[in-house]
Amino acid sequence: MRLLTILAITFSINAKLLDKISAVINSEVITLSTIQRIQASLDARRNVSPFIYGKSSYSDDQIADLVIRKFIVREKLKELGYVIGDAHVESEIKEREQKLGLTRRELLAFLKGNKTNYDEFFEITREAIEFNIFNSRIIIPLVSVGEQEIKNEFFKENVNNKTISFKYTLVDFSIDPDKLSSKEWPEFKKTMIDFQKGSQLPRKYNSIESSTLGDISEEGLTKELQALIKKSGEGEFTDPLLMFGKVHIFFIKNRDVVESDLFLSSKDRLRAKLYEKKAVEVTNLWFEREMSNNYVKKY
Repeated sequence: MRLLTILAITFSINAKLLDKISAVINSEVITLSTIQRIQASLDARRNVSPFIYGKSSYSDDQIADLVIRKFIVREKLKELGYVIGDAHVESEIKEREQKLGLTRRELLAFLKGNKTNYDEFFEITREAIEFNIFNSRIIIPLVSVGEQEIKNEFFKENVNNKTISFKYTLVDFSIDPDKLSSKEWPEFKKTMIDFQKGSQLPRKYNSIESSTLGDISEEGLTKELQALIKKSGEGEFTDPLLMFGKVHIFFIKNRDVVESDLFLSSKDRLRAKLYEKKAVEVTNLWFEREMSNNYVKKY
């Protein structure tokens, strides 16, 4: 009877404990109370580390993911020889106090008003330092934005801007319509995309002809071709169209802005926009890959 009582108490304690566990990453346990504490102090976290806590709200599951990422980043930095000690964090906090003109008492009052305390602020600061090092040492080297991507983004933003004109270098591929019915046009475009990547053309397209048209302005194109080109980016094929008695498909080899003042003034903004988007994608892919190298369990 005594044994049964002990087992019942043990089971009750374990059940209560397990009920409070939200996730496990290797040997680290993430409790529900930790997640609730983070939820309560999101305003302060957004203030200290907006790159980590950038959203206006998070589900408990999303908070658990952020905590899991924190531990993965910390382990990766250890492998690279970066360990952010208490002295480093304290130095960062003092520097922030000086920049903001705050005394320690004023800082503590600010933290209390944001539903947090100094110990928690200390750890949020450590997490922000770690993330900044992670971003600069691991993510930034994996992200690049090319001129072509910037031009394509500029074109998308200004596709209906009639004050901006473009000039193109096009490669025109044409074939007699009796060799290619309109039903075959979608397959024909796929074939040309593969051909551009190095595949052989099927024998039925042996009669295809090609020519390069350089520095053509929009005014030099038919309205139908203008509409097709606007749907395609640099380095892509247009859809086929019937023109001058033949089926044509155009490869947009190059697209430049004729009046480039607006483009030049927009480049830095567009580069930053594309970089941020790609950095988020690269970061998510990096964490997906690293997850498989760690023991992660969510409850």
